[in-house]
Amino acid sequence: MGRILEELYSGDLQPAENRNWDDPEYEVKCEASLEEVHAFCERLDEESREAFDTMMENYLELCHMEKTQAFSDGFRIGARMMWEVFGREATGQSAR
Repeated sequence: MGRILEELYSGDLQPAENRNWDDPEYEVKCEASLEEVHAFCERLDEESREAFDTMMENYLELCHMEKTQAFSDGFRIGARMMWEVFGREATGQSAR
């Protein structure tokens, strides 16, 4: 069995959990965003802060759903590309 299949089966392959953000621009924007949210929350009263927290939780849940769908769509596109490449090679058809 291929290594990637073993990792997938054993639960070691988790692309959503294994992010590697070595991009300095990402780090700067992430830090600035966190500071802006913190500063914004400090200006809110307790009721508004709770409402904001609920709104952000819903938004982040939506973002997760969108990223999951985008990952799935990308995987399907990649699989279709590989099927087209290797499927035609196996049958002797031209790629056109």
